[in-house]
Amino acid sequence: MTSGKVLSLYMTMPDMMRSGHRMKCDDFDCDSSGIVGSRDYDTGTDQLLVLVSKKSYDIIEEAELVLEKGVLMENIYVDIDLNHLKEGSIIEIGETLFEVKGPCEDYRYLYAFAPELPELIKGQRGLFVSPVEYGGIAVGNEVKVIKEA
Repeated sequence: MTSGKVLSLYMTMPDMMRSGHRMKCDDFDCDSSGIVGSRDYDTGTDQLLVLVSKKSYDIIEEAELVLEKGVLMENIYVDIDLNHLKEGSIIEIGETLFEVKGPCEDYRYLYAFAPELPELIKGQRGLFVSPVEYGGIAVGNEVKVIKEA
């Protein structure tokens, strides 16, 4: 069974804080409405989270680009390469099960960081995942692939 660890977590702060500010955090709770307490939580549609593997940043570093972690707009950053997982795969992170909804293929904003960046990480940016039920995750939690679709 494939397993790894959560390296960092990020959420977008609600309007009452600094609207749109992405904050690094130690843990958060989530459900099908998104990350509890985030700007986009409970907007009436199921919210997808972005899971990014360390491999994505390794590709960027190998190209000698210097970018801060979080620039790929991830919510969950892990040390294990999960980019091969297909829609319908199930991942357990901490006490939460996530279903893979597909690859994260929006690259347009990355041109601002480096013109070659979108092409460099094409197909390797990360995965859209959705919590199957309510649960919490924290930095350092184990990441396990439960089912590959």
